[in-house]
Amino acid sequence: MNDLIENVQKIAPEAQCTVKGNRIKIVTPVESVVKVAEVVKEYGFNHIESVCATDYPTTNTMEVLYIVGSVEEALKSKVVILGSRIPRDNPVFPTLTNIWPGAYFHEREEYEMLGIRFEGHPRLAKLLLPDDWDDIPPLRKDYHLKKWGAIERADSGLRIERAVLHNPPPECIPTQSDFVKVKTPPLLQRFQQALDVPEYDTLGRQLFQWVRRDERTIAISFGIQHPGSGHMRLVLGVDGDIITEVEPDIGYVHRGKEKMCEYKNYFQNIPLLERPTVHDSSGMLFPYVLAVEDLLDISDKVPERAKYLRIIMAEFNRLLNHTYWLAIMGIFTGHSTMFMWPMADRELIIDAAQRLAGARVTFAYFVPGGVRNDAPDGWTDYVLKVCDKFEERINHYKEMYFENPLFLNRTVGVGVLRRQDAIDLGIVGPALRASGVCSDTRRDEPYSLYDTIDFDVPVMKEGDSYARCMVSYLEMYESLKIIRQAVKMMKPGPVRYPLRGRVRGKEGEAYARTEAARGSLSIYILSDGKERPYRVRISTPSFRNLLAGVKKMLPGHRVADVPVIHWSLNYWAVEADR
Repeated sequence: MNDLIENVQKIAPEAQCTVKGNRIKIVTPVESVVKVAEVVKEYGFNHIESVCATDYPTTNTMEVLYIVGSVEEALKSKVVILGSRIPRDNPVFPTLTNIWPGAYFHEREEYEMLGIRFEGHPRLAKLLLPDDWDDIPPLRKDYHLKKWGAIERADSGLRIERAVLHNPPPECIPTQSDFVKVKTPPLLQRFQQALDVPEYDTLGRQLFQWVRRDERTIAISFGIQHPGSGHMRLVLGVDGDIITEVEPDIGYVHRGKEKMCEYKNYFQNIPLLERPTVHDSSGMLFPYVLAVEDLLDISDKVPERAKYLRIIMAEFNRLLNHTYWLAIMGIFTGHSTMFMWPMADRELIIDAAQRLAGARVTFAYFVPGGVRNDAPDGWTDYVLKVCDKFEERINHYKEMYFENPLFLNRTVGVGVLRRQDAIDLGIVGPALRASGVCSDTRRDEPYSLYDTIDFDVPVMKEGDSYARCMVSYLEMYESLKIIRQAVKMMKPGPVRYPLRGRVRGKEGEAYARTEAARGSLSIYILSDGKERPYRVRISTPSFRNLLAGVKKMLPGHRVADVPVIHWSLNYWAVEADR
């Protein structure tokens, strides 16, 4: 990587380059960031992973970082973190969408969350926040979370201090007028007033204008009430029933996880962070605990048995995610049997995970230093029997569903995503591998002893909806292979490195990425040496796949193809919104 650093410093002599393991950080003045980005791209770092901005009010600056990986074989294990400091009072940064097109929606998110204007961005607009948001950007340090209960009571108009009072004082007893106020609370009144304000993009009026190309085109909403869209909406421009333009409208389940992480310590964030993807909770936590362990300097102290238990639980969650996804795909393609079978078969995996972690859905099993508890007696033998039974069940899926003419007609050649487009847009997971790119973080940058396990990475070249579905199906077999090996390779021993007292991360930053069920998931943590992280940036596969993917794949298809194309990306709205 020395030649990359040399080329960067030729163009920007004032650039500061630091190397930490497989992470290369380049901080350069904003005036030269575009030229440096071009050098980084030409070197082979062609796969955008995240854009992270951080507020520093004490120095009146903001830092903008572009985190970029690569699908090139020699660079897969490495990550470049490129950025600059800009004035906080007038935060302007040149867009890098011309270099990494996949940064399109990442920049829009940082624009609304921190108020940074990306000059040259094609359509710089809100993405996750409510249409009538008129407060300061929420990820700025001078924005403070309000008490939820106080907001709720103020918006409802009720004078009741608590939900239940055994002996309520007279002033807390609701009157008829109080309940009249509930019918039209201030929250709804403000929304109704916003409908008449042209500056507010209420109900996506701006999105409707964007998708209308000419007088032949009309704009329609796919969602959010549609059972196939989840908690999100696609605004479609259509000519007849042919899609001409698409604008995603997300944020309906945005809960501000990144902001909430600043209010909790490193352990309290564990149950918080696994909520965006409840059926892949271990996949959500994996990069977080790796990053925290890096900040605590205990990465090499995690017991071997704990690492294998992490692998097993992560692959359990991959199976839970894929069976859930396959069940919904069965509904979308008119095959109700493929809803009932996977939903029933996943109970085998849920039961095995429950015996280990003590919960059926969100396990909170990963903790910094290892895992929360060891496996009970007889559990490993039980897991091997579950794997055999589960494999026997999914063997039937191929003939019943994947070779079914109905399914083939709905998916083959539908929603093609070409290899180069998938790379440019930063697509990850089965969607990337279905377009002919062999990229899997478990292989590219092995973590937690994945390098000791033999497994294949399913790859297909067609890039259509069928290929994306088939890759996910084949991955279930590989997960079973991984689980069996991990169970047999585990040796008795401790499962957690003890951490005592108040845990404080060292000052600095950590970036970890793992292969979650839907694709590469990364966590960037900035620590100021205190009990709570200063900044947590979460880049999820759903955010990266849907926002870039549907804009590229849907135009030219019929409206009836939307559910199949959209769900073949395995998009989960809560994971994308966070």
